[in-house]
Amino acid sequence: MPRSHIHRYRVAFVDCDPAQIVHFSNYFRWFDTASREFFTACGVPSWRDTERDCGIIGTPLVDAQASFRNPATYGEDLEIESWVDEWKGRSFVMRHIARRGDTVIAEGREVRVFAVREAGDPTRIRAVPIPEAWRALCS
Repeated sequence: MPRSHIHRYRVAFVDCDPAQIVHFSNYFRWFDTASREFFTACGVPSWRDTERDCGIIGTPLVDAQASFRNPATYGEDLEIESWVDEWKGRSFVMRHIARRGDTVIAEGREVRVFAVREAGDPTRIRAVPIPEAWRALCS
């Protein structure tokens, strides 16, 4: 198994729909947070620092999928385990499993890229090769 990180989260009332079940969109928010927490745990600097030092603004999503296995509600403690499942040249596949104890609540798959701002138009971004040093830290 590749290196993984566990992000812990207590479900808040605001995370739930009127039936008091976590709204599906929150899992994508939690997976996004868990992705950054994974890189932090591996020793990758903050995106502010990487933009200043080498131009990389972060790891934007290019694809996201989730499967919802069991419901969760407010007050429950979840653990989201995250890891890089596959490294490619400019993109990588990140996996997430949200659990309440031994019960799998949701599973996620993200395809992300390391990105920089376009020189001629800073409102646009482009993918760049994954820095080898960061790949080594996270493997």
